[in-house]
Amino acid sequence: MVNALYIYPVKSLGGSYKTTWKATPSGFEYDRTWMLIDKNNRFITQREFPQLSTFLSDVHDGMVHVSQKTEHITWETDRVKKNHLETQVWDDPAYVQEVDKTVDNFFSDLLGTQVRLVKQSQNISRQHFATKLNEHIPVSLADGYPFLCIGSKSIENLNAKLDFPIQTDRFRPNIVLETNTAHEEDDYDKIMIGDVPFLNLKPCARCMVININQQTSKSEKEPLATLNTYRKTDNKIFFGANLMCTEEGYISVGEHCTHLK
Repeated sequence: MVNALYIYPVKSLGGSYKTTWKATPSGFEYDRTWMLIDKNNRFITQREFPQLSTFLSDVHDGMVHVSQKTEHITWETDRVKKNHLETQVWDDPAYVQEVDKTVDNFFSDLLGTQVRLVKQSQNISRQHFATKLNEHIPVSLADGYPFLCIGSKSIENLNAKLDFPIQTDRFRPNIVLETNTAHEEDDYDKIMIGDVPFLNLKPCARCMVININQQTSKSEKEPLATLNTYRKTDNKIFFGANLMCTEEGYISVGEHCTHLK
């Protein structure tokens, strides 16, 4: 069963909970559709600016909403300038468009450095090579794959090992499933959520961002230190599964999840 759904409209900002949302091959609609870039057109994340975790982002009624404490800004989902830029998300070229100078100034003032907000030009404007499929697939501006899925028992099992439990938002999932055993999502091949089929592409390798408290933006030692003791393979720490949707459709919290062979 689906426990929770989340979208993160602006890459590396806090996201929003959804009860029903549209899944597409490149990810949830409006998930990581926007991102911040520096003066060299390089994307920025919580790795360099942990305070991004305290910016909350949402999409509704055709508008993007971003707030940070008492500050708030909105813009239309289709607002872009005519110019097109080529940037990268890790090794993948990504084609984007600037949004608006006023939005740039909002983020620049709060971050204390000059940044610009850009929007992915279209859903196929960034392609990522999926080893399991031996082909490129369309992806949003997310780090690697369209969807991140985490099982409820994986979180419970981790928290049982920690002195202080952490919230699921440390892992920034798109889909949280009610599971029976820890890390069973690793073994999924194909799953159906309601009427929408998903394919498990690979386990998700984690970085230091999961050590950032998403409410305070403070970097802590956990959970990486503990995960290092039981979730490390080939010098990488894995937690959660990277999925893609093979047919678009709407999925909802409470819907049944079927594991297919």
